[in-house]
Amino acid sequence: MLNNLLSYTACFGWLIPFLFGLLGLLLGWLLFRGKKQVGDLSVEGEGALRAEADSLRARVQELEGRVSTRDGEVSDLKGKLAAAAAGAAAVGTAAVATAAPAKEDDDETYALEWRNRYLAARVKYLEGRIAEAPKKKAAPKKKAAPKVKAAPKPKAKAKAKPKAKAAPKPKVLYTDGPTDGAPDDLKLIKGIGPKFEKDLNGKGVYYFRQIAAWKAADVKMVEGVIDSFPGRIGRDEWIKQAKGLAKGAKPRAMKTASAAGKKKTAPKSASKPKMSEAEAKFEKYFTNVKKYDSRAKRDVVQNIVKYCGIALRTRDGSLVACSDPSEVETVAKGFATKKLGLKTGQVELVQDVCATMKPDRFKNRVTFYYLAAKKAGKLDIFGG
Repeated sequence: MLNNLLSYTACFGWLIPFLFGLLGLLLGWLLFRGKKQVGDLSVEGEGALRAEADSLRARVQELEGRVSTRDGEVSDLKGKLAAAAAGAAAVGTAAVATAAPAKEDDDETYALEWRNRYLAARVKYLEGRIAEAPKKKAAPKKKAAPKVKAAPKPKAKAKAKPKAKAAPKPKVLYTDGPTDGAPDDLKLIKGIGPKFEKDLNGKGVYYFRQIAAWKAADVKMVEGVIDSFPGRIGRDEWIKQAKGLAKGAKPRAMKTASAAGKKKTAPKSASKPKMSEAEAKFEKYFTNVKKYDSRAKRDVVQNIVKYCGIALRTRDGSLVACSDPSEVETVAKGFATKKLGLKTGQVELVQDVCATMKPDRFKNRVTFYYLAAKKAGKLDIFGG
């Protein structure tokens, strides 16, 4: 029996695995019928991935196009803003440029009006002198016999002399020169020195009576054409002194009277409270300059202050920062080159002044410019 079973298995044992193999082939053919496998992906899967990649590329291109369009719009807007800012700056510059000549034109027109008035007064004065000339010759011919009666006429003439002096009292600012006799010594007026007298003569002012006739507009005009601080003419009472000197008052008496008036006032009201803000600032600048040059002239320092102008209104503008290379370059180009006229060694000059003023933590711009002009030998530009 056992032998029969072994023989049967040996004959038909291969049939069962064979049947299972056929069944697997059949199932594989049914599952993968019509499909092609390439690598790890099927042909359909690869096509879907390619279609998705193409759509993504198209989307990216569309977004890039939108971004480039937005960038173009932003650049256009920036260009328009820059053009608008440039236009506004040009309009502001033009307004400033037109405003400055307008003021100069007003001053020139005012001066011409006073000059015309003076010429008209001069013509009337000369016409009066011409009209009086024949009367003087005719006087002795009419009354030659009664010489006693003719005597009072010279007295009348003597009385007419002050009228002749009073006639040419022109309420004017300018004259063509000392046309009415020798010029007065304007230095007798307290506050007028040789420099102011020269400036006033250069502007046509030679007599006390001219100053005595000044009005508020004249004072403002004079302060604009001579080198003086605003309000100085009023504080020193030029007009009041000129009226007294024009009437023959002695300058000594006027000085003693003014001194007596000062003594009567309380000592608390010293000259310091009367000093204006502009004068106080100038004294501060002048004192700082004298730390480095005891022989510094007030006129030179005053001209440097005028040159600095509005830069002194702010704290940063009134100081020079030697530690800042851009500031050193600005002073070298702006002041040393343009104002002093130097062509070489501008930066070295600025650095030399920085070394001189090294003890000062805050270097005043007026003192800095004064020392730079002195070291360069250019103080004559500012009247030195």
